[in-house]
Amino acid sequence: MHKPNYTFAMKKITILFSLFVLLTAFTCEDEPLEGEFINEVELSCEIATGNVVQAALAFLEANDENYTQICTAFRSALQSQIQACGDPDGSLQAQIDDLGDCTLDNQSDDCAAANSAVSVAQAAFDNATDENYTELCNAYRDALENLIVQCGNDGGTQSEIDDLGDCTMNNQSDEDIVGTWLATSWISEEPVDINNDGVESTDLLAEFECYNNETIVFNANNTGVIMSTSYADVLFEIEVGSSDTYIYSVDCILEDENTSFTWSQNGSQITIVDELDIESVWTLEGNQISTFIPQGFIAFNIDDASVTTSQDLTFIYTKQ
Repeated sequence: MHKPNYTFAMKKITILFSLFVLLTAFTCEDEPLEGEFINEVELSCEIATGNVVQAALAFLEANDENYTQICTAFRSALQSQIQACGDPDGSLQAQIDDLGDCTLDNQSDDCAAANSAVSVAQAAFDNATDENYTELCNAYRDALENLIVQCGNDGGTQSEIDDLGDCTMNNQSDEDIVGTWLATSWISEEPVDINNDGVESTDLLAEFECYNNETIVFNANNTGVIMSTSYADVLFEIEVGSSDTYIYSVDCILEDENTSFTWSQNGSQITIVDELDIESVWTLEGNQISTFIPQGFIAFNIDDASVTTSQDLTFIYTKQ
């Protein structure tokens, strides 16, 4: 009886380029481990910290008409935070002392006030969460820009503003992208056992001895090159007596294929346009970039070219 042979195709990358004054010391020191309950003291400290952040943001926007009211609320929030979280280095009490009696007469000159506002905004930003990161980052940036207006630019202030980027959680500068990135995972929807070791995996790259040095190089001038050194030629057939177990035969074909591209960055999003004008969008997270490939894994019967399975893939590259 004739046993059907199958092969599969994986879309190669060359084809498819289809947050925070107030708290390192004042957040609750014992963060709960996964599965533990947050006790009332920790919760109270967290709430008090959040209240200070909101009061600090309001204080930055205070004007002559509402200064005393907003300053008093900020001072009360700081006092509550001391009660809930403690004040081991005295910095919270120092801010309370700087606020004085919250009268307009107690305000310092414009430059001194701008420096104070930066301290407040930075403290809030240094304690940002995923939910309020952008809001606190923008407030810190506004305070830095006001500092330049009131005190002049010493160079470092503008550099701090530039480092904030677009105030997204995953914002990283172009310098973080420039360099060599190595293919480390190709994640599929369903696990397979291509190397016939009896263990199925959703990381197809771990199933091959090929693709050991697939790299993407980003240059500082917004050009780059995708380098491929091998690809897998795979045949597989249904195991005798089974309807869904396969035996794979893999042949690694060496190659030296380079594809040029241009790239741009918007926050955590990297867009690559290759020499064929095919565009792909990548997501930057830490030291990894990834892109989603619809139907990146396709298996078909070589007798009649019918598709037997199709899976989406996620390509992951890690900076070297």
